[in-house]
Amino acid sequence: MTTQPPFKTEFTIDKAYFEECFDQTANQTTEPKMFTKAAIFGVVGLALITVIGSNASAENREMVYYLGYFAIGLAVLELLSIKFKRTWWLWRQQMSKAANNKVTVTIDETGIHSQSQYVNQMVNWQDVYRLHESEVGFTLQLKQTQSYLSKRGLSEAACDFIRQKLK
Repeated sequence: MTTQPPFKTEFTIDKAYFEECFDQTANQTTEPKMFTKAAIFGVVGLALITVIGSNASAENREMVYYLGYFAIGLAVLELLSIKFKRTWWLWRQQMSKAANNKVTVTIDETGIHSQSQYVNQMVNWQDVYRLHESEVGFTLQLKQTQSYLSKRGLSEAACDFIRQKLK
């Protein structure tokens, strides 16, 4: 087998890229266990306000109420993050240092190397145990995480090389 030259492409990590990543990799179902943290914050907040706050001394009562309302605020924030999961995730990514920066992706015999001003990631072929291909990209399942590689900017030869390496 002859070795392929490295495939190299460059693109900007913009909002469209983040949207594609989320849509291709995120679990978008809502399960009851997702509400556990919000419920705990809510119960703790209500307990602080009702039970502990009413039994606290006058000088501590105000602080206990503040803590209770803070915990309830966290519960509401957690519920909003579940309801608006995609928007929440996209906003956090857009606030990151990596947003709107150019990234260079090199695909060669050892793996996929992504490099930018803030990101330097290497995914070795032997670390990938499952490949899921969609119309717009590849999801690489690793041991404890997953990586997404958009086909945007990849040649057909590069896509064929990835498929061949991960058969």
